[in-house]
Amino acid sequence: MRWAHWRRVPWVFLSCLCSCFLWPVVLGVTLFPYGSHVGDQEFVRRIVDFTSPLFKPQIGFPFGSSLRDFLYFTDNGQIIFPESKYQIFSYPNPPLRGFTGWDHVALVAPFWDDADFSTHRGTIFYQTYETLYDDYKPLVVQQVESWIEKFTNTWNYKARWTLKVTWVNAPAYPARWTRGTNTYQAILSTDGSRSFALFLYQSGGMQWDVTQRPGNWVLMGFSSGDGYYENSPLTFHPAWEKYRPDQFLNSNLGLRGLQVYKLHREERPNYRLWCLQWLNRQPQWPSWGWNQISCPCSWQQGLWDLRFQRVHIGWWHLSSRHLCSFASWRGGVCCSYGPWGELLEGWRVQSPWQFDQELEPQLWCCHWNDQPSLCTLYQQRRPRIGCAGYQAPRPAWMFGDPHITTLDRVNYTFNGLGDFLLTQAQDGNSSFLLQGRTALTSSAQASNFIAFAAQYNSSSLGPITVQWFLEPNDTIDVRLNHQTVMFETNREDAEGQEIFNTTGVVMIRNGSLVTASLDGTVIISVTALSNILHASCNLPEEYRNHTEGLLGVWNDNPDDDFKMPNGTTISQESSEEMIFHYGMTWKIDGTSLLGKRDDNLPSNFTPVFLSQLLKNNSNENLASECNGNEQCIYDALATGNTQTGLHTSMIFRTYQQMNTTLHQFPPSIDGHRVMEAYVGQTTRIEYTSNSKDVTFTLRNDYTDFKLFENGTLLWTPKSLEPFTLEILARNVKDNLSSVLQPKTVVCACKGEKQCLYNQTSWVGNSSLEVASCQCDENTFGHYCEHSKDSCEEQCFPNVKCIPGQGCEGCPPNMTGDGRHCAFLKDSELCQNESCPVNYCYNQGHCYISHTLGCQPACTCPPAFTDTRCFLAGNNFTPTVSPEFPLRVIQLLLSEEENASIAEVNASVAYRLANLDVRAFLWNSKVQKMGTTTALVSGRSLQHWTVISEFQYRPRGPVIDFLNNRLLDAVVEAFFLQASWGRWKRSEGPRNNVVFHPISRGDVHSLKALNVSTLQTYLHCKGYKDYHLVYSPQDGFTCMSPCSAGYCEHGGQCQHLPDGPHCIYTPWGEHCEHLSLKLGAFFGILFGALGALLLLGVIVFVVHRFWVSKIQYSYSLDSADASPQ
Repeated sequence: MRWAHWRRVPWVFLSCLCSCFLWPVVLGVTLFPYGSHVGDQEFVRRIVDFTSPLFKPQIGFPFGSSLRDFLYFTDNGQIIFPESKYQIFSYPNPPLRGFTGWDHVALVAPFWDDADFSTHRGTIFYQTYETLYDDYKPLVVQQVESWIEKFTNTWNYKARWTLKVTWVNAPAYPARWTRGTNTYQAILSTDGSRSFALFLYQSGGMQWDVTQRPGNWVLMGFSSGDGYYENSPLTFHPAWEKYRPDQFLNSNLGLRGLQVYKLHREERPNYRLWCLQWLNRQPQWPSWGWNQISCPCSWQQGLWDLRFQRVHIGWWHLSSRHLCSFASWRGGVCCSYGPWGELLEGWRVQSPWQFDQELEPQLWCCHWNDQPSLCTLYQQRRPRIGCAGYQAPRPAWMFGDPHITTLDRVNYTFNGLGDFLLTQAQDGNSSFLLQGRTALTSSAQASNFIAFAAQYNSSSLGPITVQWFLEPNDTIDVRLNHQTVMFETNREDAEGQEIFNTTGVVMIRNGSLVTASLDGTVIISVTALSNILHASCNLPEEYRNHTEGLLGVWNDNPDDDFKMPNGTTISQESSEEMIFHYGMTWKIDGTSLLGKRDDNLPSNFTPVFLSQLLKNNSNENLASECNGNEQCIYDALATGNTQTGLHTSMIFRTYQQMNTTLHQFPPSIDGHRVMEAYVGQTTRIEYTSNSKDVTFTLRNDYTDFKLFENGTLLWTPKSLEPFTLEILARNVKDNLSSVLQPKTVVCACKGEKQCLYNQTSWVGNSSLEVASCQCDENTFGHYCEHSKDSCEEQCFPNVKCIPGQGCEGCPPNMTGDGRHCAFLKDSELCQNESCPVNYCYNQGHCYISHTLGCQPACTCPPAFTDTRCFLAGNNFTPTVSPEFPLRVIQLLLSEEENASIAEVNASVAYRLANLDVRAFLWNSKVQKMGTTTALVSGRSLQHWTVISEFQYRPRGPVIDFLNNRLLDAVVEAFFLQASWGRWKRSEGPRNNVVFHPISRGDVHSLKALNVSTLQTYLHCKGYKDYHLVYSPQDGFTCMSPCSAGYCEHGGQCQHLPDGPHCIYTPWGEHCEHLSLKLGAFFGILFGALGALLLLGVIVFVVHRFWVSKIQYSYSLDSADASPQ
């Protein structure tokens, strides 16, 4: 039989061999290349706990529902995302319960357990890959992208920031005697909107000895700190499987030793990334021309500056009005104005009539993210434009039977007949030519303009020729490069203007007025009225000192305006006849820009002059309505038509108003452009103006600000509610206004010396910036509001932490500092031991303890104090009845985004679920109210009623928060909206509806229960005499009388099933004495002595009294007293 047994061995061996070859083999995952040879940085500290330097991705890292700014890794197999850069802890002990939605620390855990690099074993390598611009992408990043798309069914994933961390031969604590090491890797990657984690465990490289791990509590997975989490599939597997993740086969992935996690709760646009990518695409703006562009200083001024056209830009700033201008040689500019005509801001544009597209980068960089530094980078490429360098164009006019106002504002009448050179100008970038054609004015001995032609040339554009021809019924035929212009209705303009737009030319027709902007540089506006063409010409500052023609020499010297082609100049005081002969010198003899004339002109035409008309007294009535206006008088007398003269007077007044408005400027605002204040302290700032008749006001009233009419501003910040401060200065005489939007920086740090005013972040979409805080070594948090406590990091399981002192000692037979504990080196392994039946009472859990020499031990419910779960005395959380009530409130909300019920529900739920104390359950009712409000912007304001329910919980500050602080917290939540700007979700309703801010009057309490009522739903099940105790911070607790000094005189309290009992310790050889406290002993001693002393006094007094009575007793009826 023995031989037969051995004969079967070859067959068994062959059978196993066949199985190995025929059975499908699943390979373990291979780590991404790591080490110094691939550019990794090595980071290790030879101490028990350490953390890496902070990583600060420019685009942030989406995690859960938040965009995180900082992250770091630790020696204990975690990558942590702190709230602030001072909140740095190593957290060596993971929670026994695994990850939950209530974790307050955001972290990713590829292998969270207590490691120890304090010996010379093990190291860590890391490398970051920033691939924002698609210009270069390492092979590692390409493979990461491929894996993410493959294993998560994600499309078109382009990694923008990636972190690779590799823990190499990491020893377990304590490294000096534990066996085995672990080698594993974590890859974190984001495209700005989505984020993922890859955990790779080296095949055969996870070798920690599971028998030496106290509690076997390694944790893998992640928690975002805002309710989004996932535990590894191994979390609830046996310990030996949890500690061998390299052998774990995920059926969805098909590889051993690989775990993949989606870290973002929902997909959201990343405006930081879009801003940076836009900045990277921008070529350097040409230096020439940038300093030659400004905005008109007021809306009124801009309307008369015909280089600018009214446009409608986007939806984001519906309350403002916009003017835009573009020139090929200097780029474009758009200017935004407020309701009082004040200039809000101006910005440059590169492409004409694509203002919305040009505005998007400004929104990405300056409005829809919380990083002022990105707005600074944007403004370096697109500096904000004000009106400090604004120069109004220089107008010249030709109107009536022709009256001309030159560029230097000289008025004269010229009734020449023919084609004339009105002006010719040029500079280094462009040249301009304007010609006019006159004809006889009906039967009068005068002429008027019937056509104009302009030609513009620049270094970047070919010749542009525009012609205006008078047609019957005061209409104008407009031609561009000799082709008739077909206007289209500008649907965006409420005034119904018609527009024509092509390269280098923008023309607008409004009735009988046609205006042409040539490359945003020269503006010609032509009107047909009374069968006469009237025109204005606006020239830019660049043409100063470079003009000639009937419009004069523009050099601010009117004395040389009547300069003829041969260089000869006549005086302004010359007679009408001499001025007529001067004008004829600018007649074009050849073919003009207007082409050949169809009519025959009379030879030797001489017009009638005003002096001749005035001599004819019979015509006085025609000019009686002209009020002394010479142009009106001449046209009325020359044509015999008063209406013609009045039209000329009206046009002249219009041109004068244009000139006056173009040179009227709003008051300045002089004072600090940056305001810095500390919460609770008042800052005083003085603002002044260059105008005397100015009053200062705030556009919006804020409780933290007070502005006096004289410009004194007081700011006392009390909160961090977002606002946009705008200071208005208004001239009460001309009604022109200016606005200043100073940079407002508030510091809310715990100590004023901790404020970093040069490092800020925006609060919402407002002008408020919050200063960063430089915490000292004892504080952390956004505002250094938290004091560092050694209890911030969890102690070893079942080890208490004493605030201000730290962890108590390790459990018996264990070594360490209370935070790090390990079995003693010579502890026995207890594989063959088991627990006796019913060893632990009261549902305690029995286990075999290494620390007790393989003896059974119990893990008891929190009420019990002994090792067998029999003696109670500790406090514990009460049992909650199934019908535990809810806290119910009603919200009255309004929004102007026409949101759906699902979107409103998701948006409200998102805000309420992220209150400071998270107790939100659901919205039980979301109803749209029937009434809507029409806004000035054209939008409709929708009104909603939402009923929200919150869950009371017995422990912690939940009850106090829901009863006393909930309503204020809800109001604050709807103030602090849009911290992520405008986000989109890949699926499901969006949760980013922006509601109008609400007040306490919009939040109503429908159901709230006081503490005494809630107490009726709670029970202290278990031993007799436990009772409920409530505190606002801790909630309800089941408390034993043993916790409240039940036993006196040194008795030891033991809470048994029938209630608390006091035990006094015996002493003596046969335990014949009971212990007595020293204080009680002296109390009894001095009490007995006092009693004896009092007794002696009484005896003495009685004795004395009795003796006295015997010696001095007299008979009452005796006349003589005698001793007895």
